[in-house]
Amino acid sequence: MKRQNVKDILEVIGFITIIASLVFVGIETRNGAIQTEQNTRAIEIAAYQELIDNIAELNRLTLENPEVAALMFKAFRTDDELTDLESFRLSRAWFMRLRHGDIAYVQFERGAINEEQLRSVLRPINIEHPRVQAFWNSNQENFARGYRDYINQLLAESNAQK
Repeated sequence: MKRQNVKDILEVIGFITIIASLVFVGIETRNGAIQTEQNTRAIEIAAYQELIDNIAELNRLTLENPEVAALMFKAFRTDDELTDLESFRLSRAWFMRLRHGDIAYVQFERGAINEEQLRSVLRPINIEHPRVQAFWNSNQENFARGYRDYINQLLAESNAQK
């Protein structure tokens, strides 16, 4: 009888140990998931900061390069016909800015930035300008569906206000 009592006590202790270890594993799994989420968030924020730095660098280069500045002025402030080279340069500049917007949109989807920050990133694209809209209409298939839908929504809102 004594052996049975010792055996029952040891089984209860073993059962409690198993439950305690499962609780510990659950806590550690949750902590690991939280840490992974925080690491992912830090990476997303670093990517957003790099995006902003790239846009600032692009704007700096635009302002410091007289040819590019003249091209931007001609494209946005006049109706003058662009040469083939000017059209090519301008399309590359717009494509890069739209690509930056695409990256920012991914950050927005993931919650790393809010919509105000996204719109701030998109503002230099000047998507409402007829030349930019023409470029967008012929090149939007190069971008992710969610971003395309978002830009098209902005265009629809802009056109509705006019």
